[in-house]
Amino acid sequence: MGVSLHPFAVFHLNGIINSYGQIFFTRSKPYGLMLLLLSLLDLRLGAGGLTAVLLSNLLAHLLGFSKEKINEGLYGFNAVFIGISMCFKFHINLPFLLLFLFAVILGFMLSIWLETLFNKQRLPILTLPFVLTLFVVDLSYQAFTRVMPILPFERVTTLLAAQMKLPWYDWVHSLDRLQLPQMLYYYLRTMASVFFSDSILVGALLVLVLLLHSRIKSTVAFLGFLFAFVTSKWLGVDLRILTQNLAGVNYIFWGMALGSFFLVPNSYSYLLVIGLTPVLFLIYTGTEQLITGIGLSSYTLSFSLLSILLLYILRQRSNNHFFIFPYIQHYHPEKTVYKYVNHMHRFGQELLFKLQLPFLDRWIVSQGYDGGITHLGPWSKALDFEITDEHGSPFSGNGSRREEYYCYNKPVLAPADGYVSLVSNITDENEIGNVDREKNWGNSIIINHLNGLYTQMSHLKKESFRVRTGDYVKKGTVVAACGNSGRSPVPHLHFQVQLTPELGAATHPYPFGYFFTREGEHTVLHTGEIPREGSNLFMLPPMALALDALSAKPGRLLRVSRGEESWEWLIATDAYNKSYIRCTKSRSRAYFENDGTMFYFTDFEGRKSSPLYPFYQSCFKLLLSAGRGIEVSDRMPLTYEHPTGTRWLQDLFAPFVLFTNIRYRSLLAETDNIHYPGVIIYHTETISSLLGIWHQQRKTTVTITPRRILIQTQNQPLCIEWD
Repeated sequence: MGVSLHPFAVFHLNGIINSYGQIFFTRSKPYGLMLLLLSLLDLRLGAGGLTAVLLSNLLAHLLGFSKEKINEGLYGFNAVFIGISMCFKFHINLPFLLLFLFAVILGFMLSIWLETLFNKQRLPILTLPFVLTLFVVDLSYQAFTRVMPILPFERVTTLLAAQMKLPWYDWVHSLDRLQLPQMLYYYLRTMASVFFSDSILVGALLVLVLLLHSRIKSTVAFLGFLFAFVTSKWLGVDLRILTQNLAGVNYIFWGMALGSFFLVPNSYSYLLVIGLTPVLFLIYTGTEQLITGIGLSSYTLSFSLLSILLLYILRQRSNNHFFIFPYIQHYHPEKTVYKYVNHMHRFGQELLFKLQLPFLDRWIVSQGYDGGITHLGPWSKALDFEITDEHGSPFSGNGSRREEYYCYNKPVLAPADGYVSLVSNITDENEIGNVDREKNWGNSIIINHLNGLYTQMSHLKKESFRVRTGDYVKKGTVVAACGNSGRSPVPHLHFQVQLTPELGAATHPYPFGYFFTREGEHTVLHTGEIPREGSNLFMLPPMALALDALSAKPGRLLRVSRGEESWEWLIATDAYNKSYIRCTKSRSRAYFENDGTMFYFTDFEGRKSSPLYPFYQSCFKLLLSAGRGIEVSDRMPLTYEHPTGTRWLQDLFAPFVLFTNIRYRSLLAETDNIHYPGVIIYHTETISSLLGIWHQQRKTTVTITPRRILIQTQNQPLCIEWD
């Protein structure tokens, strides 16, 4: 029978494990637990670190500080260093325990103060609380006659004798006499010194665990140390200093912090680590020379100061070029790279507002951007639309009357949600061939889309307006009718995007979210494009069945089954109003968007074994419009998908190049009725490639019927139902 822990115990256990993980910039619980266990190989020091973390987290809890930060280990990771270093420096007796408690409390207070101070600039506190606390302890302990410091002689006699009695001592130090290359020897010793250990095995285990956790983080940690080692050799510094008082740890932390955590790992972040490591070396050496005379060591002060200074400088930039801050901190460098690259490929040019075509049916672009007739100078980025027949004529009869033009009196639609900023309805209609040069724009409407973007539609029919100034309109609302007013010799619709609300303001280039064209026998979907002059454009209406099945209604409960297994999924929204599907049983989430034309997933977090993952994978991007045979393609992130056997190699090179690729394709294959379907069938596939060579292929069929989605793969079908 399983043992269930009290929620209070679970909460603090998570806080302790995450505190150790934060030392290496991770929230991985297996990795945090491994670090905790490795610290306990020197039982005396490890117990000191563990006690300090527990005291710090309990203090934060009792005083009512953020439970989320306690759980994430943000109040505890400095306490790890405080506890271990205190036990490393002093013999344990009752006066020491009081000093230990005061040091933990001081470290906690400094964490709160510095965090509050630095948060205004969005800067981390790193190990400053630990360093400042040890400064206070080192300066004051000599006044306490009953606190007994550990002298160098005692460390190699009394303490060593006590450690040798531990049953695992011989195992822990079994590699100490192994002949290793000098650089590797000092790297392993320095890595072990994170926990004030001198064991080569502990250092090797830390390196191995770090490598298993993250290839990128392992690489930049090694690079930071390598260039510190080379600098020390060139300048004739005693290499043994690197393993004392966390001196060499500065360079390891520096590499991980700037090369893989605070910045998206790329070639520039690597160059930053390499190029500034000698600067970090100079700061450390200069600080040591300054404070050694008063009995202090700088510990990890130089790493913290240079990292904070550099991050502060980078945050003052107006553009996030070269050195890129992650949009979301994933606490895993590979995931950060893969999701960032995928986001830029998929959404890097995504529009804040996806404008739709401001009309129904098929219209032609009679004059495009930089048109030679009237789209000139500041007004060059505008579009004129007309309707033509199969012979290319815009009118029936002889075209002498407005009513003979196909576009005349046709409805004009709001291209996106917004408020009506201006309605001008005072201009009489022109006879064919005449223009009104005084009222150039004719009857017009301007809509404010609330993000500094305005759309203007002009030459509208007088008295055709269905909205008034101040009205809120939804995308697709009929606002007026096409006319022939102003500087318009024949009926047409003038459309422009602008950045100010004035009638006739300078135009601004801005693409439409989606539109369709016919190219031969094929219908082609255009995404985020500006139509070319002469293009024949149209929109396909969405299928009500697909819209309902893939809607983003918060609170909708989905019943899921695969074979004899069953789950429940819930559609919810987060604090940023992003919709997601949550599988409680597997603790997985799939974030998605439904913009009325396209359903697509934006992110997945959780277990690949969850049934939510094949749904995410199969329905990654589906066209909701009623158009058979229109192919939709996209790229899936490499977070969960790699061709077999390539993951580690790709992880190592991820900051520089992605030579693996996961492509996704879908198309509407069948439907029983294109206008009012009762059955919709999509064919989808994901193709994994390595260096452009097709490597693996996975095909699925997605069938949508009223209140049911069936995902058919090579495994058992996945069925999703709702009320």
